[in-house]
Amino acid sequence: MASEEDVKAFERDIRCVPTRIIVDKLKEGEKTLSELEAALNEVLKDPLDPIVAKLYVDQLEAEGFIEKKGEGGNPAYTLTQKWKDLEAKKES
Repeated sequence: MASEEDVKAFERDIRCVPTRIIVDKLKEGEKTLSELEAALNEVLKDPLDPIVAKLYVDQLEAEGFIEKKGEGGNPAYTLTQKWKDLEAKKES
């Protein structure tokens, strides 16, 4: 069961264009940070600095909405069940 804090974070993240782009890309499957950064820069008017893209990914990971798979220079990321459950609840 999602906490009230989780629901608030979900609502905030879904309204934020960069996090929404990241989530939409992750719905396609696992993506690396460089793939997520490329997706952001395809859509946004001004390209993001790589550290800014990483901060958005870190925020989603800290909230438990995405998880890192693998270690090293360019790990992959995927949506968590927590995100999927909150999204399904919102759509119902």
